[in-house]
Amino acid sequence: MGDLLSQYFIDPDTLPEGHHGDVQVMFLGLVYGFILFTASGWIAEGSELLLLIPSIAGFVGTVVLPFLGAVPDGAIVLFSGMGPDAQEELSVGVGALAGSTIMLLTVPWSLAMLAGRVDVRPDGKTNYKRPGGSGPGWKKLSSPSKIFGTGVNCDDTIASNAKIMIITALAYFIIQIPAFYYSCGYTEEFERGDCNAEALFPFAFGGLIFTCICFFAYLYHCLSDGAEDLIDNVRMKAVEGGDISLSALFEDLAGPQGARQPLVRDQRISDFLRPFFSKVDVDNSGELDVMEFGQLMKSLGENIGGDELKQLFAGVDKDGSGAIEFNEFVDFTVEWLLQKMAGEGEGGKQLSIMTPKDVSTMTAGTDEGEGEGEEVPDFLEGLTPEEQQARVKAHASWLLFTGTATVLLFSDPMVGVMSAMGERWNISPFYVSFIFAPLASNASELISAYVFAQKKTKKTMTVSFSALLGAATMNNTFCLAIFLALISFRQLAWVFSAETIAILFVELCMYKLAQRTFLPTWMAGLVIALYPLSLILVHGLEQMGLD
Repeated sequence: MGDLLSQYFIDPDTLPEGHHGDVQVMFLGLVYGFILFTASGWIAEGSELLLLIPSIAGFVGTVVLPFLGAVPDGAIVLFSGMGPDAQEELSVGVGALAGSTIMLLTVPWSLAMLAGRVDVRPDGKTNYKRPGGSGPGWKKLSSPSKIFGTGVNCDDTIASNAKIMIITALAYFIIQIPAFYYSCGYTEEFERGDCNAEALFPFAFGGLIFTCICFFAYLYHCLSDGAEDLIDNVRMKAVEGGDISLSALFEDLAGPQGARQPLVRDQRISDFLRPFFSKVDVDNSGELDVMEFGQLMKSLGENIGGDELKQLFAGVDKDGSGAIEFNEFVDFTVEWLLQKMAGEGEGGKQLSIMTPKDVSTMTAGTDEGEGEGEEVPDFLEGLTPEEQQARVKAHASWLLFTGTATVLLFSDPMVGVMSAMGERWNISPFYVSFIFAPLASNASELISAYVFAQKKTKKTMTVSFSALLGAATMNNTFCLAIFLALISFRQLAWVFSAETIAILFVELCMYKLAQRTFLPTWMAGLVIALYPLSLILVHGLEQMGLD
């Protein structure tokens, strides 16, 4: 910690010895951990808000979001190797790196499987779609306590993402193999002074170059591949929660004079609206009656009933069939969005898909609208779609700035506290950091994976698993690059053979698992077991003499 900043933080070494001092150090760690947890949440929230801006959503979802997600772990790794006791405190950094990577690939993965599981039908297919002839009581999961006979499906995207993760993990071999050759792989050799650490510096620098190349190649791959599934899931969550209006999300649909843009815009809106439509189409007929249409409007933030609902229903039902088909609803929504953004949205045919606050104002005094709906955030209340987007950008930028600044400010003292915990408990700081650092820095990824999986679709399961594999890839590139830079430029010894083997073991296991497109729920137990097993593996290897 710098001399200036050190004046504002408690040095854990100055706390008293004994149980009272241990409690104070633990409390200090909890405070710093909570601050880092909160700051990581600000970064995640700011990144997701930027996904609501159509003009930059693609770049944010594919480049900014993965990078910022790795910032907290990267900061801990960086500051663990910047102090005067860098060689000893570097154990905290490798603990954060290993703990984050292994936790992300095990705990949220297994929780996502439990949250997203559905029944497996007798024909072997997962119960994502309503089969023909099913009654009104049909559910994707027949019983919340059911484990066997259930599972999740995902597409082959996770297999390709797992391959990328394994390719980036080759950087560990670049430094670890020479470490064994130059007698730096075993504790006894290092303590005898046989370790030729200087001979490893060129390999560390070579690994640094490799990780940097992989980092930018991965970002380019993400940018080329796109992140539409992730973006759409975040947007659906925002509309359902009343965080932003539908018109603000698709502001770029209209040209300067409201002219219709290429048909792909209509397709994006169609893909966005389909889950809302399917959710209320309980009989799987592809059509909605008046009551189902009212439920659909409510899910989009519109609490409309009575004559107003019937009038709106008649306007959408252009062929007068008495039911609204999906294409009719999409065409009407696109027409309204174009009119609204061109300033022409007037008359009874206007579809007011606004935030719940707008609807509650419109329906004030009626039984259907009174007291219902969620409040729109104060910073978006009463704004036009253009003003909403500008305000979202400003709010997101503030969250990202304060979150990143807080992480950088508190990562260094957190490293000192975790190192002090290890010394007081007479255990390696690696184990302390392995357990506590991910709780502070990766909780948002855990929650996001669980929330996406609860939608119980093949698409959201793919998004959840792909995000976790992507986070592990960022650790293999961005965070490991920082680690290797410290080894190379600060001339530190690489004495982390056991930790490296544990990381590679878990990544290889998850790579093998990711080759499957169907995962039975019972496998979630095997996945989460890898987390404690990796700690046991590290301890066992250290007992065998590996450093």
